[in-house]
Order: sequence, then C-alpha cells, then structure tokens
Amino acid sequence: MKAVVLTDTGGPDVLRVQEWPDPQVGPGDVRIAVRAAGLNFADTMARAGFYPGAPKPPCVLGYEVAGEIETVGPDVQNVQAGQRVIAPTRFWGQAELVTVKAGSVLPLPDHVSFEKGAAFCVNYATAYAALIIMGGLRPGNQVLIHAAAGGVGIAATQIARNTGAEIFGTASQAKHEAIRAHGVRHAIDYRTEDFAAEVRRLTDGVGVDLIIDPMGPTSFRKDYRILRPGGRLIMYGLSEAMDEGGRNITRAVSSLLRLPTATMPWWNGARLLNQNRGVFGLNLLSWWNRDGDIDRITAPLMSDLEAGRLEPVVATSFPFIRAGEAHRYLAERRNIGKVVLVPS
Repeated sequence: MKAVVLTDTGGPDVLRVQEWPDPQVGPGDVRIAVRAAGLNFADTMARAGFYPGAPKPPCVLGYEVAGEIETVGPDVQNVQAGQRVIAPTRFWGQAELVTVKAGSVLPLPDHVSFEKGAAFCVNYATAYAALIIMGGLRPGNQVLIHAAAGGVGIAATQIARNTGAEIFGTASQAKHEAIRAHGVRHAIDYRTEDFAAEVRRLTDGVGVDLIIDPMGPTSFRKDYRILRPGGRLIMYGLSEAMDEGGRNITRAVSSLLRLPTATMPWWNGARLLNQNRGVFGLNLLSWWNRDGDIDRITAPLMSDLEAGRLEPVVATSFPFIRAGEAHRYLAERRNIGKVVLVPS
C-alpha cells in the first residue's frame, strides 16, 4: 500500500509517499480501504517533533479516516465488507489501508462524503469533550471559541449552537462571515482586536461562562481573567508554538517553558476557591489511552450527524503526494474547516 511516511522530524519536506506493507487483520479487527484521512494539528506537532505521544519516525501519521471496509477479521459481527465507515485511528491513518478494532468503526451516513467523514471523529470528539463533558455547556451560556474557523472551532460552534449557547468566536476578519454562518454571534478579529477587552465590552464586564482555547500560555492567561463566577477554561492545544512555516523551535521552546507557570499566581488553590473558576486540560490521545477508545465522546454525536444537525466542513483536500503542502496550508491558517488527505 501507499502511505504518507514521516521519515524524520522537521519541516513539511520530511513527508514522503512510500510503499509500506499492508496492515494485518487479526481477531476483532477490520481493515479499511481509506478514501480520505483527516489532517490535524497533532500531526503537524508530531512532524515537528513536539508531540510526545506520536510514534517515532519512520512512521505513518493520521488520527482518523473515512472509507470502506475491505477485510473483516475473525470474530467480527455487525459489519461487512463494502460498508462505508469512519474511524479514529491513533495515527497510521494516512495510508491506503488501515486496520482498526471493529468496535471503533462508525457508520458513515450516505449523505456525508468521505472527505467530510474524515473531518468528523477528532474535531467533533474534541469539541464535544471540551464543551459538554468538561465544560458542562447549557442553553443560554456564553462561550468563547478560539480559532473558530478551524476544524475543531467549526465543530465546537455547531455543537454550541445546537445546545442553545451564545457564541463568541475569534478568527481573522476574512473568516468572520464563515463563522457567523455556523452560529457565531460575536466575531472577534484576534489580529486587530484585544479579544479579552472585546469580551468584557460585549458582556458589560461580566465575562463568559466557558472558553475553549487551543492557542497556548499567552492567551490562557487572558482567558482566565474573563471568566465569570462559575466559568470554565478548557485548554486543548499549543498552536502558538508553530509559525507559518510549520516549525519554530524558538517559539516552541519558549511556549513549553512558560506553560507550567504561565498563569500563576492566578491558578493557585486559594485563588481558585475564592474566584469560583475552573481550569481543565484536554488531550484526546491521553483520554484515548486511558479509556481504550473514544466511544463515549463520539457516540452521542452520531444522531446529529445522521440528521444533518452537524455538518463537517472541509477547507480543501490534498493528494497524498502533496502532504507537505497540506501541512503548510494548515500552518499558514488558510483553512476554514478541515484539511483532508486523499490517496490520489
């Protein structure tokens, strides 16, 4: 099979399409013929050497796929060859074939394309875990979604909209029309506006109930200050460590060094008790490792996907051979929605 192989850590040029052995199919497994594979920020971090949970090069990246079941292993029931499915993959997904446990596959509705299917598992699971499981979002709550035009950002906006929340979203000015179309009520240009000051202005100084932020310590510090009593901050990334070239060692080291103390002294026990705020960290891979799967996150979303109340947005797709370009496109923040890789 052909696969996008991370040959070494570095810039986008370390990605190569190579022939790799077909993955084996054991008891309880299914092998999927991949029609589209999602590209996530975690893949770019792994490529740059900043993601501890990634396999060591040479390896195949990729957290999620959409395709058709090609082979059904022994002791597998309720699925069959030819069935359209989506599945989380914990890397190894950016290849023509991938083997997963049969219990992890989800049916892909007929009206959802393979490309959109590849934009579902990671983005919507991350957004649901952040907003609903950790954030406890309720109708009427005010929520600030950073990077609202990204894959997770659009997923979070749709989930928050369906919940009945009032949504604040940060994105560059050129993307405001797009994020408003998905449910953002208050669009904030993070390049020209101080998002914290704008949130205070829009809420008459009260602040918001919930913030989800993939950026890093610089914005985490400001987020905490604009939570109202009972507010929750969910941190789920470190995108400020990457520049538009896709790799910035100096910036990454600076962010990692500042991360442990970036929000002190605000986040000490005494202040938390008095300020009535909560802070959560979300890493989907470590959640996955602990639970063994992400079923309790993805399962509640399937009825909304089937009914069209959730609609994954694909910014663009790249063939495997142009995977390096796809990484650059994502690093340059050119996307509105998900970036997807396809075998040809």
